[in-house]
Amino acid sequence: MSVWLLFMACVGLGGGPSPYVPLEAPRLLRRISLDLLGGLPSVDELDAVEADPTALDGIVEDYLQDPRLEERLVHIFHESWHTRVDRFNITRHGMGVAREDEISFERSVGEEPLRLMARVVADDLPWSAVVTADWTMANGWLLDKFPLEAEGEPGHGWQPARYTDGRPAVGVLATNGLWWRYPTTQFNLNRGRAAALNRLLLCFDFLSLPVSFVGIAGLEDEAGIEEAIRSEPACQACHAALDPVASILFGFWWVQGLHPDETTRYHPERELMGPEELGVASAWFGEPVSSLAELGPTISRDPRFSRCVVETLGGTLWRRPTGLDDLAELDALHEKFVGAGLRVKALLQAIVATDEYRAGDMESGADPQRLGQARTQRLLDPDQLAGAVEAATGFVWTVGGNNPLDHDDGGYRLMIGGVDGDLLKEAQRDPSVTLALVADVLGQMAGQELAAQLDRAGLDSTAGDLDAVRTEIAAQQWAWLGIRPSPEDLDGLVDLWQAIHTDAGAQVAWAAVVAAQLQSPEFLSR
Repeated sequence: MSVWLLFMACVGLGGGPSPYVPLEAPRLLRRISLDLLGGLPSVDELDAVEADPTALDGIVEDYLQDPRLEERLVHIFHESWHTRVDRFNITRHGMGVAREDEISFERSVGEEPLRLMARVVADDLPWSAVVTADWTMANGWLLDKFPLEAEGEPGHGWQPARYTDGRPAVGVLATNGLWWRYPTTQFNLNRGRAAALNRLLLCFDFLSLPVSFVGIAGLEDEAGIEEAIRSEPACQACHAALDPVASILFGFWWVQGLHPDETTRYHPERELMGPEELGVASAWFGEPVSSLAELGPTISRDPRFSRCVVETLGGTLWRRPTGLDDLAELDALHEKFVGAGLRVKALLQAIVATDEYRAGDMESGADPQRLGQARTQRLLDPDQLAGAVEAATGFVWTVGGNNPLDHDDGGYRLMIGGVDGDLLKEAQRDPSVTLALVADVLGQMAGQELAAQLDRAGLDSTAGDLDAVRTEIAAQQWAWLGIRPSPEDLDGLVDLWQAIHTDAGAQVAWAAVVAAQLQSPEFLSR
């Protein structure tokens, strides 16, 4: 073990004893690359940190400037915002979208708020811009279907754009993508939307509060429920905070919930309906707010707003929910975040430097509670799995023009541990049979892809030169896993190659060996 790793194993970043045993530098680099960029590090980068583990910090700084970070953040933010769903209440029929384009269109709608946040981070803007920006992000679908105008010449990809229907400049709060994912009903009156804002922006979930309805009469009809909301202390405990926020959101109130003009446009003339319908003055936790235009700046000043993104990203990168025992660590991260002017790149850099993030194992005498919650081995999420396979073999899985690892309408996102935002709202933490089955099929297809390339490169003529086979497999292990394989591991893979080569030839042998590596626990985890 290097001096650097020994130091990290014995002393935490806060200066006290650490219960974590850190990953070797190459495997840690692989984890960081997958988390921040969604793909594998280069061989040169692996070689650099193997030779000098302190080179890792410089590579992380480079990753934070890499254009791939923005795309990766779309998937990171989805794990908590849940907007990349396969179904919206507004159907493709009403929007004039062909069946074969449905997934592409739905992805575009759901990614709008995520891409706004990702662009705020990529451009190193303060996090407050998420709720104060006067722009959004749009692609061809949104520019065509929503009242949007691109800032420059419309291109083929995502670019900044502005709504042209008079909606306020409040960042994600003004995106159709957010409110299509979190609609409301005639009876709910935007209360669910207000609760969603609290969960997403303050990390406070009203639905987690214990509420007793014992002794409350009249809950069998709408009139009775509304009366209880206004008069019963048990109901007012939540609704005193929820309803004033819900009353601010009536510019997105849809009278005809499936009509394109209703659901794509902002309705400023309906803003005054909120206080009247809900019978409360508009406010954000006691602070008067006269309109949606004031809501974004008000939220940006709430100290819970900056704290929430620290909790969210910390939990996402640690691969577990945060709790009370994380307060000290979260406080330290929040202090660095505030000190950096609320720049999320600085926060990401601080999180990937924490002992827990860099852990590959736990000390034998570690606290049992910490042992039970720490994730020292983390499954690849669907985006990372697709990116890692593409980086390793060049294979990109598509069915009907869509990536089946990225959706559930005939795809496998949930089967391999992903979050759909509807049925499952937390990523899978443990291996499963369905993950193994999908990895098996994916490994075989990717193996065939790479085998054809190796065949063309001349490695079909290596029947009598197993040293060349051994060298190629060792290089694959290093590039794909960040591991220098042991002689025993290499012997096993070379023996597999030789046995299959004897019966079926070099191309089939390479397909099998590549598939075996892509299905290994070391490849499917980070």
